[in-house]
This record gives sequence, C-alpha cells and structure tokens, in this order.
Amino acid sequence: MTLILVMDNDCAIGRNGGLLCSLPADMKHFRETTQGAVVVMGRKTYESFPKRPLPDRENLVLSRSAANIEGARVFGDFESLLDYVKTVKKEVYVIGGGEVYRQLAPYCDEALITRLYENMGGDVFFEDIDRDPQWELTNSSIVVETGCKKIRLMRYVRKK
Repeated sequence: MTLILVMDNDCAIGRNGGLLCSLPADMKHFRETTQGAVVVMGRKTYESFPKRPLPDRENLVLSRSAANIEGARVFGDFESLLDYVKTVKKEVYVIGGGEVYRQLAPYCDEALITRLYENMGGDVFFEDIDRDPQWELTNSSIVVETGCKKIRLMRYVRKK
C-alpha cells in the first residue's frame, strides 16, 4: 500500500474536516496517480468529496458507524480491511483521514507526499516522515507554484 497526502511545514494534513487548501497541481497528480486503483479512506473523508464515489477507482471505506455506503465497500474494522486488501491485484492508496493514515502507515511500503511550503493552521497532523528512520526519500520534484502556493512532490520508501 501507498500513503498519498499533502503536508504543510507543521506536518498538518487537514483543517476543519477538509483539505488544507486548493492545490490544482496536486489534485491533478492525485487523479492521475490513483486512476484505476483502489483508494482506502475513512467515512468522513469519503463524505468530504463533492463527487462520490471517486470515479474510476475502487472506493474502500473504514468506518465503525456506517454499514453501507453507496458506491463504496465498507469495512467495520481494521483487520477485515487488511484481509481484503491482501486479495487486491491493483495498486492500493491510503488517502485519509488522519486516523486511517496512522492505522495503515505501518503496512505501507511507499509514501507520496506533496510538501506544502507554508503553515496552513491545520488541525489534523501526520508524523514528520523526514525524521522517521524507517523511511527514505527516493525522489523529489522541483518546487512548483500552484494556486499561489509552493509545493514539491516527494516519494519515500520504507527501508527494508
């Protein structure tokens, strides 16, 4: 599995139940990367999308409270979700929210992180992957300006 997320200078990944801000280049990167793949998310993340389910992807939702969500396969617990993911033949991307990232990060071999070079006043945070000795930066784009914000696309792999 692969984590895919946007993180600001404070390691914030969300604010007020949504994204930190609108980043057109990152949205394009997200669409192109996850197209035709499996995406794993929590219920609140699923409900935050203006268009549900995410088109051209298999949507998996981890939720203790929802038993059925139209357009998505729902898992009531972490273990059943992991069992299902083991049977999937496509790429699997973990797309949020914060608790889902924390639960599934130990099972991910790769992290695609869009670094946002600003502090956005977020209220949901992820670990500073640069300080985690289990992860290694393997690729980094040039800094790009999008939506008046500077970002860099970074790829990390879990050390063996």
